[in-house]
Amino acid sequence: MTDLLTGVAVVFGQLYPKENRDHNICALQLGMIVASTLTSVYSVGLIAVDRFLYIIHGIQYQQWVYPTRARLLIAGTWVVGCVIGFMPLFGWYGDTENGRICWFILLAPRGLILLTVLAGILPILIVVALYSIILFHAVKKIAHLQDSDNNRNATNSSTNNLRMFRGRGQVAQTEETNSKKRNIFARIFMKNPSTSVKTPSKWKAIKVVLFTTGSFLVTWSPYFITSIIYVYQCENIDSKRCRNLRIIIASPLAILGFTNSLINPIIYAWWHKGFRTFVQKRVSTVIMKTRRKNNIVTNSNTNTQSSSTPGTKSGDKMEAVKEEVEVNSA
Repeated sequence: MTDLLTGVAVVFGQLYPKENRDHNICALQLGMIVASTLTSVYSVGLIAVDRFLYIIHGIQYQQWVYPTRARLLIAGTWVVGCVIGFMPLFGWYGDTENGRICWFILLAPRGLILLTVLAGILPILIVVALYSIILFHAVKKIAHLQDSDNNRNATNSSTNNLRMFRGRGQVAQTEETNSKKRNIFARIFMKNPSTSVKTPSKWKAIKVVLFTTGSFLVTWSPYFITSIIYVYQCENIDSKRCRNLRIIIASPLAILGFTNSLINPIIYAWWHKGFRTFVQKRVSTVIMKTRRKNNIVTNSNTNTQSSSTPGTKSGDKMEAVKEEVEVNSA
């Protein structure tokens, strides 16, 4: 939804007649872009929080996360994004020459630019912090499992050494006990897939969040960094350096940021099994049609050549017969 809103705002800004543009239209267009961008990055932050609670606090997850709370949090991201994005429309704005130059760094005062940048960076920092904690716990868990395996192997080795001094009855009883334990573990951990309860794929969600976070960093970080440089370094906004910074921020860096709204749907869709299956079927269908066309063309060319060859041979025979008749008549 947020990426769609960004696309609508960009198209609206390009198609709306410039002679009819004013401050309110400019503030509305840029407000839609800022609000949707902030809402998108806060949604990524919420997904990171959800995965953190699911993995680290699995027992309390159902108590802390439920549909009503999730809806309220999503609505909260929209409220925060719209409040910050539409502030220029409600009085906190700079000078755009009545909408003639509709750039965010001109529309928004320096304080609002700094607030927007900080509001966009905060969820990214939260994502990095939460996934660092998840990675730490995962490494710690793996090390604990390895230590448990080593201790179990050492215990089994000492038990085998002690069995050499025991009677046959004790050995048989020990083997029977171990066999029962193995059967119990097999019933617990090697369940039939048809009877197992399917849990949400938390690792798939982690991959999606990592890809979307990386996409946001690559596409929007240059815009944020350059905007901060502009806020703190451009006291004289009419200087050549500041004018060049404004052009860089408003044109190439803004376009790079807008590509994030194009990349995100591709990332979300590609991790959806139904979408991947649809794409694979479509690609295989196109390949099969192309191969059929190539085979038809090849077969038609072969048939044409084969049909032309007998005709040539029969023509040669007729000419030979005519020559023989002429010789005999002479």
